Amino acid sequence: MQENGFKEETERTPKNNSVDDGLLKLSQGIKAIRRGLFEEGMNASNTYYLAFKETNFTEEQASISPRVRMRACGSPSFSWEKIIKKYHPAILHPTVKKNNGPGKSYIARIKKENGTFVETKVCLTSKHIKLNNSTKAISPSAFKGEPLWAQIAGEATERKLCSLRKQEAALSRIVKNIAVIKALRSKENIDED
Repeated sequence: MQENGFKEETERTPKNNSVDDGLLKLSQGIKAIRRGLFEEGMNASNTYYLAFKETNFTEEQASISPRVRMRACGSPSFSWEKIIKKYHPAILHPTVKKNNGPGKSYIARIKKENGTFVETKVCLTSKHIKLNNSTKAISPSAFKGEPLWAQIAGEATERKLCSLRKQEAALSRIVKNIAVIKALRSKENIDED
């Protein structure tokens, strides 16, 4: 039967899985985007990090380092940490003591003023640098007291990381909305049964 040029359908079609397929593709796409953001974060912080390692144990040594990580949930994290080094005579402290805090340690040969070397145990701990909630960036004053190279490179690196942080936050909002759609669809399936 035709009315107004449209064919009237008397039978309903079975549930279309194209929505579920689309949601699956969106989820896979978001995972790929997050991997891409992680790689961009690694590249953005690479120049700073190489200079950070190169100036270790020199007068130009910085104490702030970028930290780009992939969380267990699959989302990237772009932060900064202040590295705290504690030096102990290697002979007295062959292992890390608990009261020095969690972290890594290694034996280093430190050159004294008289030109001799002494083996020293270096214990590394770190402290997370907080982000400003409104700007999603660390304060430029975090680089105060750091060598000039760290101030310049750090602020440039932070601009890139801040942009990546905001992109990840936008992706997180999309992920939450996809979860809402999936929940509504699964509730719809339960109601139909």
